[in-house]
Amino acid sequence: MNYIKKRKNAFGYALKGLRSFFASESHPKIHAITGISTILLGFIFDIDHMEWMVIILCIALVLSTEAINSALEQLTDIVSPNYLESAGKVKDIAAGAVLIASIAACIIGLIIFVPKILELIP
Repeated sequence: MNYIKKRKNAFGYALKGLRSFFASESHPKIHAITGISTILLGFIFDIDHMEWMVIILCIALVLSTEAINSALEQLTDIVSPNYLESAGKVKDIAAGAVLIASIAACIIGLIIFVPKILELIP
């Protein structure tokens, strides 16, 4: 029973972290709106199961990298309250990871949706 209580607590901490992530940062909101819009497009264009899996993975990848980026930025600010070039590099690299994930997700979205949009053009 102790194991179940620990898992429940861990899940609660994760939800608390997500609430904090979305409440205190602006980029997660932008990514979430983009993700929701993409999901709506998926329903509109009736994408297949494989396309749904790729879209869901892309949304999860972008939000996850953004969460890791936010956590690293906050940790870096705690560890290095004064400016250090190496601390700036940590933040820049983490932001670069989000950029990589976002560009990949955008390209995948274009691969999935552009042909469906072009089919609508007479």
